[in-house]
Amino acid sequence: MVDRESSGIFQRLVNQWDLLNAEIQRLHGEAQVRPSDAYRALGTVEGASPEVASFVLSPVVFKLPERASAMSADLFVAVEGRLSFGRRDFAERRVLATREFTTKVAYFRHSADCLKHVYGAHYDFSVSEVGHPVFHGQIRNYPELAEGIKAHYGIDHEVDDLVKGLLKTVRVPTAQMDVFSLFIQLCADHLLYNQSGPEVRAAFNSLLQRSAFCQGAAFQVPRLVTEEARSCYRARHWYPTIE
Repeated sequence: MVDRESSGIFQRLVNQWDLLNAEIQRLHGEAQVRPSDAYRALGTVEGASPEVASFVLSPVVFKLPERASAMSADLFVAVEGRLSFGRRDFAERRVLATREFTTKVAYFRHSADCLKHVYGAHYDFSVSEVGHPVFHGQIRNYPELAEGIKAHYGIDHEVDDLVKGLLKTVRVPTAQMDVFSLFIQLCADHLLYNQSGPEVRAAFNSLLQRSAFCQGAAFQVPRLVTEEARSCYRARHWYPTIE
């Protein structure tokens, strides 16, 4: 049985998912995300922890133009991930305070007879692991995420994995790239450009504004909330001091 905190947080996530779907349609007429139904895309992890409530995004697939100026959408982006929020933060302050997250993303170009896996990444969070930036991304190949494309779009093509063999041990310091942060990136990269009209710009601004629905995880890391770190975004603040 889902507890009260998990149920309340889940409803917030559902609302955010529905907003995303509505704004994507305003951003580009050919853009899609499947499944669009939040109750198929999102799920609750029952009994994960007495301190945190955890949720998963099952593999979802965005169908996007590679460039916002293009009329057709031939780029598929498959995303899955996990988000955890503090129960007490929600129970006492109604705040969704991020405690943990992981995100996987895989990009595929669609041609007549092939799905070319052209980019993939894993985004993660490590509070004090030696050598790991707090927020970081690593290039990874995820050819298996093409199964979502085949299932949701009926495309049964072979996967040509162009990401395989790239160096995987480079951890690039990043912003907090949870799944909802990644959705903003996808919209910015593929649905927005300098000639976008007022309706498109308003839709993107709405996404930015409504993305304040949750608080990032940096509050857990004292070195990231110092006065120096707040006015300096150099990567050195992301790394823990070795004891």
